[in-house]
Amino acid sequence: MAFSRKIYFIDKSLILTTNREEYMAEHPAAENYLVFEAATADAFSKALNQLQRPGRNGVIIEDASSEALTAQLGAMFEPIDAGGGLVCNENNEYLMIFRKGKWDLPKGKLDEGEDIAACSVREVQEETGLVTIDLGENICDTFHIYEQNSQQILKRTAWFRMSASSSEKLTPQKEENILEARWIKAGDLAPYLSKSYEAVREVFRAAGVA
Repeated sequence: MAFSRKIYFIDKSLILTTNREEYMAEHPAAENYLVFEAATADAFSKALNQLQRPGRNGVIIEDASSEALTAQLGAMFEPIDAGGGLVCNENNEYLMIFRKGKWDLPKGKLDEGEDIAACSVREVQEETGLVTIDLGENICDTFHIYEQNSQQILKRTAWFRMSASSSEKLTPQKEENILEARWIKAGDLAPYLSKSYEAVREVFRAAGVA
């Protein structure tokens, strides 16, 4: 099976793969993506430049070697790990937060020496005010590229299923610019997800929710 990894950059898709034809067959939307061949620094730089153009929704970098793709990624971007949660309550409602004009899922960066699952629970607690959370299975990992303090960052976020009670008071973390934390019925998610990020929609899809 071919290697592939989706990385988000300004909410657009950078696809690394060892077989673009196989990837496109599984993801028809990628048929119109621009393709660069070989895992070089120049290809990565050109790909990011292309993604900043209006109308360019995705770029593919193809190389026969998955090791070359991941090595070049590691050479160009500083890795950061984070964890987050898709929290469901007893009423089949899902917890989302409103931050910076978007509906999002609670998440945050891994502290030194911390386990990624423990990080995920802690961040959900801090950002939503929940106290008692039951941790479930890992759903998926998402990847983002962004710039911070003139440094290029690659953030991997591990997402976990979680459950909590609707009886607990939700307290959005104002220090993290979170204006609201809200339980949303599964059948009412569509308008919220339309005002969210593609990575968040990916987490819901991977969880079999939307």
